[in-house]
Amino acid sequence: MTSIDTSLRVTGLASGMNTDEIVANLVKAQSARLNKLQQSKITSTWKQDAYRDVNKSVDDFLKSMESLRLQSTFNKQTASSSNESVVSATVSKTPTQSSYEITNVQQAKPALASSVKFFGDGFDTTKKLSELGVTGDADGKTSLMINDVNYEFNINDTLDSVLNDITSNTPLTVSYSASEKSFTFTNDSAGENKDVKLGEGTSNLLTTLGITAGSVTSTGSDKYANDSKTSVVVGTDASQAKMWINGMEFRSDTNSITYDGITFDLKANMSSGSLNITTKSDTDAIFSSIKTFVDKYNEVIKDFNGRITEKKYRDYPPLLDDQKTDMKDNDIKLWDEKAKSGLLSSDSTISTFLTEMRNSLTSAVENSGAFKTLKEIGIDFSSSYQDNGKLVLDEEKLKGVLQSNLEDVKKLFTDKGTSTNSSATTATDKDMFNQSGFGWRIYDRINVTTKQLTSLAGSPGATVDTNSFMAKQITSLTTNIDKEQDRIDSYEERLWKQFGAMEKALQQMNSQSSWLTQQLG
Repeated sequence: MTSIDTSLRVTGLASGMNTDEIVANLVKAQSARLNKLQQSKITSTWKQDAYRDVNKSVDDFLKSMESLRLQSTFNKQTASSSNESVVSATVSKTPTQSSYEITNVQQAKPALASSVKFFGDGFDTTKKLSELGVTGDADGKTSLMINDVNYEFNINDTLDSVLNDITSNTPLTVSYSASEKSFTFTNDSAGENKDVKLGEGTSNLLTTLGITAGSVTSTGSDKYANDSKTSVVVGTDASQAKMWINGMEFRSDTNSITYDGITFDLKANMSSGSLNITTKSDTDAIFSSIKTFVDKYNEVIKDFNGRITEKKYRDYPPLLDDQKTDMKDNDIKLWDEKAKSGLLSSDSTISTFLTEMRNSLTSAVENSGAFKTLKEIGIDFSSSYQDNGKLVLDEEKLKGVLQSNLEDVKKLFTDKGTSTNSSATTATDKDMFNQSGFGWRIYDRINVTTKQLTSLAGSPGATVDTNSFMAKQITSLTTNIDKEQDRIDSYEERLWKQFGAMEKALQQMNSQSSWLTQQLG
């Protein structure tokens, strides 16, 4: 746009005219087209956002119902156990059997580390070994045999420091409990033959701490006794979980075993007797999927019918910034509400979508088994015209047919028609449409509308859109606005030059008049 230099403007000193006001009014009169372009851009931006909101609603609807075209949705099963406290089960895929006999349940056990705890007198671990009575050699050293290796310590070190050294530099971890007045030595590695062996070194360190020499080991004769002064755990290797399912043994490193699409969770051991895991169709989950579809469909048609019938206030164009200057915030809000009303009124894309959706749900499905319409399974359209095609769900009827004839309900939604055209869909091929279930019909219809809306205004999640119809329209408006602004800026600059020339001419005339007056006395 043109850059206007306002530093040398002459503003009516000679003429006495209010040049600023005159120029402003003349420019304002020339700005009518610019204002309309700016308002058109604002309206187009609002409309693009409205289309994206619609596209997002359509996409959310797709996500809520797309599984209804898949047989796996209707093949969902649930499992129950005759003894949940021993083994519970959850279905992860599609089991091939309806019952499983479980025997000889053994839970997995983790590896245990060898450990020994010594109960004795209390110690102040902040004191030095020498203060506790530990003697050392000429160099002030004492030692301790740990797993047949001699480790030296300085008697001037505190007991805390020595315990930390043992934990950091030996195969054992040692801790002291002031409340229990106990020392606990544990092998850093869990499993069998991971020993804890303690022996007196070159002085009286063990004796001073009230710890006797000995070992915790899977073999050997020098083991600690489990008595009132010690508590012993002998290390063991990890063991797998085991369970027999229908007479066949299964094993796992964890207490979870997966077989035939079922995950069995072992909660307790069972050495005798048996329990049964039974499976059945999860009609509650299937009902929930269908109900979600009905609820979401009703939300969408209510929203979309509201958009295409919303009143449009043609006397309320978008406000420009200079128009908002003297208005109160609440007045601006009320104005904008009316200006935004009816943006998608009578929109053909949305109207077509609603019509096609209703047609998809009212047309009978050919060759679908016992059921051919939604009404036969408890889903019908509202009889009130004010509901604009709202679906009404008879929950008891739907639950009943899911229990009595799930297979034909599945066909009603998941059957897919055929066509000689490999790229055909239910939205483009009549024969394929007639033979396809409601899940496929709605799915294909939504995809068509999503593509149309994306082409029209961009995808709902797009941060940058340059290819849609609305984006190109807004770009064109922006270009025209810039051109019109340049024209107006040039016009304003020309006005100021003209008024400036007039002021200079008047000044010269006034000067000449004054000179003549002086000459004539």
